[in-house]
Amino acid sequence: SLFLAQIALNPLASPHLRKMKTDVVSMCSGLLGGDKQVVGSMTSGGTESLFLAVKTYRDQARKERPQITAPEMVLPTTAHPALLKSAHYLGVKPVLVPPVPVFRADVAAMAQAITPQTLFLVGSAPAYPHGVIDPIEALSDLALSRGLPLHVDACVGGFLLPFVRKLGFAVPPFDFAVPGVTSMSADLHKYGFAAKGASTVMYRTSELRRHQFYV
Repeated sequence: SLFLAQIALNPLASPHLRKMKTDVVSMCSGLLGGDKQVVGSMTSGGTESLFLAVKTYRDQARKERPQITAPEMVLPTTAHPALLKSAHYLGVKPVLVPPVPVFRADVAAMAQAITPQTLFLVGSAPAYPHGVIDPIEALSDLALSRGLPLHVDACVGGFLLPFVRKLGFAVPPFDFAVPGVTSMSADLHKYGFAAKGASTVMYRTSELRRHQFYV
C-alpha cells in the first residue's frame, strides 16, 4: 500500500522501487535454480514478461547475428498465445510445432523446424492449456547443440513446482538448473499470490537482459 501510487518507469527517480524489484527477482531466481548471475525485471503480467523475452532475443540477434533478416521462433502449439501476440507486434515469425500425443513439446519436430533465421526456442512448465510440463532437459540439449537460447514459460508453474518438489513429488527439471535454459517467465500474481498485475522475467546473464531495455 505504501508504494501503490509510485511509478517504476524511471529507476533513477525511484531507487526504493528499484531495490524492491531487485529483491523480488532475487527471491524468484533462488526458487528457480538461479545463481548470482541471474537477473531480471518485474512486469505487469505474463503477457508483458513473454513480450519482453521475445523483444530481448530479437534485439540480441540484431546486434550479434545480423544475418537474420526474417526472425523466427520455434514453439509448440501448446505455448501461451501471448507469445503469438508478441511475435505479431515485434515482427517475429512464430514457427508452430504440434506436440506429441500427451501434449508435450515434440523435440524432434522442433529440431526439424529450426532454420538459420531461428532466434530461440520455447518450452512451458507447464503449458497453459493442459497443465503438462514440456521436456525441458531435451529442449535444453537441442538448444545447446544448435547454439540457440531457450525460454521457459513458467508463468503458471514458477511458484508452484518448486513447492510441489519440496513436498516430495517428482518434478522434472525445468528451471535455471538446466544448463540450456537462458530465460524464464513466472507470474507472481498466480501462485505467488501477489495482487494483479505482477510477473517476472529472468535471464541467465546481465548481458542478455541488456537487450530487453530501451534507452
